Amino acid sequence: MGKHNSPTTTHDRPRGHGVTGTQVRHVVLAMLTFTLLVLAMIASYAGAFAKPTLHHLQVAVAAPQQIVDALDSRTELEVTAVGDDAAARALVLERKADAAFAVEPNGRLDIYVAGGGGRSVATAAETVGRATATEAGLAPVVTDIAPTSAGDPSGTVEFYAVIFVSIGASVGAAAFGRLVGAVRQPWTLGLRTLTLSAYSALLAGVVTVYVDAALGALTGHPWQVFGALWLYAMAVGGAVTGVAAAFGTAAAMAVTAFLVIVGNAAAAGPIGRPLLSGFYTTFNHVVPQGSGVSLLRSIEYFDGRGALTPLATLMVWAAVGCVFAVVATTVRLPAAQQLRQRLAGRT
Repeated sequence: MGKHNSPTTTHDRPRGHGVTGTQVRHVVLAMLTFTLLVLAMIASYAGAFAKPTLHHLQVAVAAPQQIVDALDSRTELEVTAVGDDAAARALVLERKADAAFAVEPNGRLDIYVAGGGGRSVATAAETVGRATATEAGLAPVVTDIAPTSAGDPSGTVEFYAVIFVSIGASVGAAAFGRLVGAVRQPWTLGLRTLTLSAYSALLAGVVTVYVDAALGALTGHPWQVFGALWLYAMAVGGAVTGVAAAFGTAAAMAVTAFLVIVGNAAAAGPIGRPLLSGFYTTFNHVVPQGSGVSLLRSIEYFDGRGALTPLATLMVWAAVGCVFAVVATTVRLPAAQQLRQRLAGRT
């Protein structure tokens, strides 16, 4: 056989066509990481939603003292005694109570629930009310004073809107970090902020049109819904961007994982806060998902009542992310200038 026709040796093979041991380790590590992430999400959702138990139902009660005391003795209830039927209803509509019971002179117990605050919560409140009426020898009458829309009878569309906007905002913030670059200079920070704001508006606009016009679920307040979703996307995306700028990609991934694993479950969309376990209840008012769901419900079913706390929480998340990014940029800029000056002095 001629030398020009000799078989190709190992050393003659083009580089880059084989799989290295490092690549195999990276793939295995990625597989394990994503598998553990899925397992953590299943465990989190199962722990929050699988066996809902009433823990802290807030009830406004206008009734004789004997009935008030009997309800107050139940550890799963937080009872607020009020003077009359109107005051009891008002607390529910103001989102200061989950339900209200009012004893009428004709031997009737009016049970006021709010489906818009969570269908499961309304059902649990109705169950407690009917049991109370039976024990007191009263006739129960149930009224939903903040019902859900025909396009969203279960009252869960706002939860899913928030969850998927959250995924889009966090993934988008990470992608912009790759495309635009890390936040290291003022102009980069400005570009990232502008990009995130525009992207948040796009997300909020598309989701608002879909849940309003297409589903007929969250209707009648399109601009308020759009504003709430835009602020929510800015809060999540801004927090991820700020943490990445100040502490690096690993820290931003940790925050994202926390929001996906704990935040989504703590939002309590399918079951409502009074049915969450104590662990998730602790985070309900802290994570942006809980505030996003609460804000949308206040807008859609309660004419904006009870919106101040979730609105402030989302603004805090967005502001903290902004502060992290600004501080990181301020600290790094002088260091970068000094490095350039030293390099220039050597040339």
